[in-house]
Amino acid sequence: MKRVAIVSLRGGAGSNTVTANLAQSLVHVQKDVLVVDADPVNVLRLHLGMPFSDTDGWASRICAAGDWHASGLESPHGVAFLPFGQLNQPLLKRFIAQREASLSELFSSLTRVKRGEEREHWQLYHLVLSDLQWLTELNPSDQFDLVLVVLMPDAISYSLLQHHMGRFEAFADTDHQAPLKFVLNQFQPETELSRDFMLVMKNELGSQLSPVVLHRDMALMDSVANLTTVQHYSPGSQAARDYQSLALWCIALLSSN
Repeated sequence: MKRVAIVSLRGGAGSNTVTANLAQSLVHVQKDVLVVDADPVNVLRLHLGMPFSDTDGWASRICAAGDWHASGLESPHGVAFLPFGQLNQPLLKRFIAQREASLSELFSSLTRVKRGEEREHWQLYHLVLSDLQWLTELNPSDQFDLVLVVLMPDAISYSLLQHHMGRFEAFADTDHQAPLKFVLNQFQPETELSRDFMLVMKNELGSQLSPVVLHRDMALMDSVANLTTVQHYSPGSQAARDYQSLALWCIALLSSN
């Protein structure tokens, strides 16, 4: 089993898009994939075919003392996933107060999942940046195999990168911790600003930055509007090629570790 955590450096960086399309690309190369959305924004589901009106999810069931197992779904194209669910303000406040305990319970249960032996099983967790602290508190035997931080080549991301660099360095120095890598998303090669910030971030992050750059592509926005991933909406697009490259890079990285 391979376990990957995916977080955004800031809102709008695209971790929902990265999680869904990376999962779909892994399915394309014959991996068995489960996606867990742990972000209260609860929009990852829209990338995987779940109707906007469907508000069910594992967190909403936990808050209602229900069976979270029953919230599991499978996308039309073979990605198993657990949506977060829609929480009203009182329930959201209650969940936040017990977030780490709920995540630990869910993680422990999913660690024991058996999905068959014919394909390698991958679990992708869509987390929020503050969950990095929770990750450092896991037992060594329960650690994730990889943590991906999604950022954009712009001034806000660069500023936040400097602000959080101490946190990232402390995380990387934790014993038995998963490798932390950064993924540059929404790159626009036609703009000088985007190219400049990409070069600056390559210089700042070095080998921590994924060699796969994800381009800004209108096909991604169109695919979400159609409740699917870009691989099925526009398989010949730049975005579809980018995500296939990202999936292969993740496989190669984890095979070598």
